[in-house]
Amino acid sequence: MCRDQAGRLLLTRFVSPGHPDSGKWTIPGGGIEWGESAEAAAHRELVEETGLTATLGPVIGVFSRWFTDRESAVGVAGHLVGIVFSAVDVQGGLRATFDAGTTDAVRWVDLAEIADLPHVELVDFVVDLLG
Repeated sequence: MCRDQAGRLLLTRFVSPGHPDSGKWTIPGGGIEWGESAEAAAHRELVEETGLTATLGPVIGVFSRWFTDRESAVGVAGHLVGIVFSAVDVQGGLRATFDAGTTDAVRWVDLAEIADLPHVELVDFVVDLLG
């Protein structure tokens, strides 16, 4: 979870043809690779999806959601667990181009704007954590 000096939240737009959440905004992040720590995954995903680097702060929350087979892109029920770290000392410039992957846009968003954007439940979870 990254915020800038103006208090805006960093969001990325998820794209995956056929996935129910394709086109929705989310918090930068993704899956942990085999043998990778949660912290290493958070650093890697932040760079891959946004072009930014940051120092990880503490875990501020753990998001947990069960998906039914109808809600899943692959037609199989499953459980998503997201470890939400705070990020400090955010550095770099936002990515302007994207390789073939699951992100096609990144931007800083005012908290008041989020309700008007199509977004995943994880974003609401993080906004609630911020109070």
